[in-house]
Amino acid sequence: MPEAEDHLPMHVHDLPQLYTKPSASVLLHTLDGLEQKPPSLSNVMQDRDGPLRQIYPNGLPGYLTSIISSSLHWIVDEDLKEQIWTAASARLSERSGRTAMPSMMRAFDVPVSKGPNARIQLAEPSLTSDNLGLKTWTSSVLLSRRLISLHRHVHQPHPRVLELGAGTGLVGIAAACCWAASVTLTDLPEILPNLQGNIDNNNKVMEACGGNAHGLPLDWADDTNCPEDDDGRYSIILAADPLYSSDHPKMLVETLQRWIGHTADARFIIELPLRDGYEQEREDLKTRLSDIGLEVAEEGYEHGAEDWENRVGEQAVGKYWWTVWCHRAPAPDA
Repeated sequence: MPEAEDHLPMHVHDLPQLYTKPSASVLLHTLDGLEQKPPSLSNVMQDRDGPLRQIYPNGLPGYLTSIISSSLHWIVDEDLKEQIWTAASARLSERSGRTAMPSMMRAFDVPVSKGPNARIQLAEPSLTSDNLGLKTWTSSVLLSRRLISLHRHVHQPHPRVLELGAGTGLVGIAAACCWAASVTLTDLPEILPNLQGNIDNNNKVMEACGGNAHGLPLDWADDTNCPEDDDGRYSIILAADPLYSSDHPKMLVETLQRWIGHTADARFIIELPLRDGYEQEREDLKTRLSDIGLEVAEEGYEHGAEDWENRVGEQAVGKYWWTVWCHRAPAPDA
């Protein structure tokens, strides 16, 4: 008899069917095995192991809906019924896109100069279209991993670092770990509670690496929010995926100009996805950065796994551009 091909995906008909009146424990075990988390953004993102075998997606939403709509009359314990309905609803929402998924914790391993990787754990509330800062985007993952190789641009032993549009805080927290830095992570007021919570949850990780961080609200449209003097400026400013409208290049550069230090060792480090439809915003950003006297000190391209699937059901991969900007050296006297 040929060996069973356990590596092949299961069909929904292989799951416990309601007409057989499966026990509560069987249904809960099945639903637990069907848990689907977002695709890993990179090979350093640690997700819980999934089911041992994949399930063909055809028919699975209908299977989950049938459980939700069933009275489960053969199960006497009402608490167990509620657990089953809740689990089935969660499995269905996980297959309805990131915006339908509940809050979650995600863990990222970031290389540091000494010792093992720093593990950064971040809370992500349910995503809404008007709060994109509540999600950890691929550009943040890529930049957090690149910081260790960009240490050569950091010229102080414990630099003061500012992150603009910090979102869930991955890049800024990673900078505190990689560079033993004192980092100020900023974003809009509505993003700050989750951001500050992530900072607090990772304090011990940062302290073990000699760094620290705190969060502050910063609206790029508020030009009155600026340092009192040059001592309040930052030698390193970070940003990951900050362009979502045609207004953002102007707002970002004006904010950068208010906060970046005037010294020759000051750096602006940014990572951007080369997504379609944003070519004009990227060109506008480069032009404006040049207009305020910055030039590219180092740049490169890389690919990163996205948080969604492409048209054929495979995890999408995007192309990204990272750059390190510095003050342009003054022209020599003629």
